[in-house]
Amino acid sequence: MAALSPPEQAAALLDEHPDYRVLRALPRPECYPVAQPQGLVRTAVVIDVETMGLEADHPIIDLAMQRIAFDERGVIIRVGQPRQWFEDPGMPIPAEITRLTGITDADVAGRRIDADAATSLIASTTLAIAHNAAFDAPRVERRLPDVAGHAWACSCNEVPWPDLGFDGRKLGHLLMQQGLFHQGHRAAVDVWATINLLGRVMPDGETALAKLIRQAEQASVRIEATNAPYDAKDALKARGYRWHAEKRTWWTELPAVNEHAELDWLRDTCFCARPSVISVTWMQRHRG
Repeated sequence: MAALSPPEQAAALLDEHPDYRVLRALPRPECYPVAQPQGLVRTAVVIDVETMGLEADHPIIDLAMQRIAFDERGVIIRVGQPRQWFEDPGMPIPAEITRLTGITDADVAGRRIDADAATSLIASTTLAIAHNAAFDAPRVERRLPDVAGHAWACSCNEVPWPDLGFDGRKLGHLLMQQGLFHQGHRAAVDVWATINLLGRVMPDGETALAKLIRQAEQASVRIEATNAPYDAKDALKARGYRWHAEKRTWWTELPAVNEHAELDWLRDTCFCARPSVISVTWMQRHRG
């Protein structure tokens, strides 16, 4: 066995002391461990975008994606080459966005996303994964309309992180709790961080990716509390309902098996007798 480098010797020494925890940088892509597949192999593309702001119509300035292959255990068996495109928004990038992402006007000047290449890459996979799919999915589909209706999964909200012993959902925080760190808020870096996060084996012996796929594949229902009285808003908010400004209604999404119990709660607690119920699969989910 090769001798440890001086930094690794120091890290190993600190690891043995209860008063210290060591953070290690993400492995380089060429060093990512691969495994022999078991059973059915599927593919996914991990995606991240950086935009001019938080509004839905703010343009993308940085799009990154990387394909992975995984087997029926949810084990990543292969990672593809990272792809990244800057895009000129046709206006100055706000100083706050530059501060957050490091992307400057010079980085994007005259640049365009290769829409054909990006569309082809997404279409070649079973699903797209993002760490905040409710943000990324609608913006990607707005820029690449030919992939509308592709399946999406969210590594932030569709992995039961609290049940697994984690006390947050932010990408950097989840990595740190597993002894890793990255320089976040650049699309390609966040994609690689998400891949590493999904490939980690959880305390129960299953990967985070396996848990994500199982949850994302399940059918769910979107319930809109149509015609709920105004004074029910506090109860709805406390139960986790969100306000849809355009439809002017409170809504939630939950597993299909919980539909009848939720309708009973709406009727008995909120006097909402005619809610709207919409079936949702991972081809409609995360679109707002």
